[in-house]
Amino acid sequence: MARHGKRRFPLDSTQISQLVGVVAAMVVVVLVNVLVARRYTRWDWTASKRYSLTPATVQTLRDLPEPVQIWVLLGSSDPLEQSVKQLLVAYQAETTKLDVHYVDPDRDVIALEDVKKKYKIETGRTEAGHVVADAIVVVARGDKHWFLTTSDMVQISNADDTKVSPREEQALTGAIRNVLGGEKVKLCFTSGHGEMSPLELGDQGVGLLKDVLEKDNYEVVGVDASAPNANEPFKGCAVAIVPGLRGAFTKEETERLRTWLLGGGNLLLAASPITGDTETGLVSAGLERALGPFGIALDEDVVIEEDPDLAFPGGGGMRFVAEPKSHPITAGLVKSDAQREVPRVVVQLARSMHRQSEADSATPQDLLVTSAKAFGLTNVAGASEWKDAPRKRAGDLGGPLTIALASERPKLSPSAPHGPRVVVLGSASMLTQASFREPLPVRGAALLVESAISWLAAQPQILDVPEKSAVAAGIRITDESRSEIRRYVLLFMPATVALLGIAIAFLRRASEGKPRAASPKAVSKKPKAERKK
Repeated sequence: MARHGKRRFPLDSTQISQLVGVVAAMVVVVLVNVLVARRYTRWDWTASKRYSLTPATVQTLRDLPEPVQIWVLLGSSDPLEQSVKQLLVAYQAETTKLDVHYVDPDRDVIALEDVKKKYKIETGRTEAGHVVADAIVVVARGDKHWFLTTSDMVQISNADDTKVSPREEQALTGAIRNVLGGEKVKLCFTSGHGEMSPLELGDQGVGLLKDVLEKDNYEVVGVDASAPNANEPFKGCAVAIVPGLRGAFTKEETERLRTWLLGGGNLLLAASPITGDTETGLVSAGLERALGPFGIALDEDVVIEEDPDLAFPGGGGMRFVAEPKSHPITAGLVKSDAQREVPRVVVQLARSMHRQSEADSATPQDLLVTSAKAFGLTNVAGASEWKDAPRKRAGDLGGPLTIALASERPKLSPSAPHGPRVVVLGSASMLTQASFREPLPVRGAALLVESAISWLAAQPQILDVPEKSAVAAGIRITDESRSEIRRYVLLFMPATVALLGIAIAFLRRASEGKPRAASPKAVSKKPKAERKK
């Protein structure tokens, strides 16, 4: 029985050429993809070259020794989301050691919870219902991490300005450099004198301030300035923070603090009145020698504000709104033509202070003052038995009173970023959780504390990543422009349409009843017989 093999159909030349063409096309596609992967190029058509990386950033990315993680906590509704994403695409084009994760707070709930737990991120909701985080970007390498906020990404000159200066590249490159090897600025909270603890989140602690400062990329530690063997308790500290006092510094402690300050240290002192078993009921803080070189002296009093527009009802004049004075620390709190609405600074249980003259002492500047109706109560003995708000008596200090001062001594060396600095606040209430939980219109005290610490710990900025040109971020509509828009929409636009309609109506009426001239094409298409007629 004969075997029949499978029939084979030979390919003709056309089929062979088609097959070769398909294979060649596939090879070309593969080669093009390989070429594109090796020769990645992006074109930045923005006028300010916003997404073009500077040589300093490119060098930083190409020199990365190990992978760096970047977590972007921005939703699709956030105006920064696309600009940050475009910039990070350019970053990833320069290195393979950048691991970028995008988390939409509104949609990626599980991923957001993981990031919150890992980096202690706090979230809230806007009036529109969108979830927002207190840090919009987290850059991490191992145990080191760096937080970036909206204010790090863009710079706004004033509230009425419609342009912003993009700072995304400066912020991201600076964060990457900091997690690679940069040391965080160390802030040292003192203890040993009844100070509020940075580990306590309640009303008796400054734990929330500690969390805020860590989000601002500071290293927060505690130091016991009263320890017997504390010869150099502030060694390595950029700023010493005294968060309220219930007891006085000893002479030895004050001398150590003075020596450290004159050697280049910086101090934030929040000193409410200290009560004690004395004739006046008030006790000295014992810091005269430390504050003397900065021209500052504390008063032993309790400030009472009697201006009804500034004092809060039911507070006995001890809780009131203070007036900020012009200084780099209070730049966002002083009213001006550019800033008409600013957060108010609310203080509670404050003491006053004044300038003092000491040999070679610096000249301090006012940060906060009271009204002329305020006074400093110098005797609080028997205050627990008072039924009414205290009134000014003989020997009390008259207003206006200064309740916050800032001072700076000359630089110790030309290379130093600034000289030794001191900020003294007459109330520790500004550092408490309640102050930082206030609504924005009355959160000025918390903003002042953050600004004061930033001023005290000021470090030189990265200069090899230049700033980008300002870009439009919105429009400003004044009462005059609103009236112009109303006239344009309600008067000019309808009037223009009406005039156009009238003109068309007149043209049509003028052409009615007139015979239309036949076009040459229409005449040529008529039959010859009809044309002869």
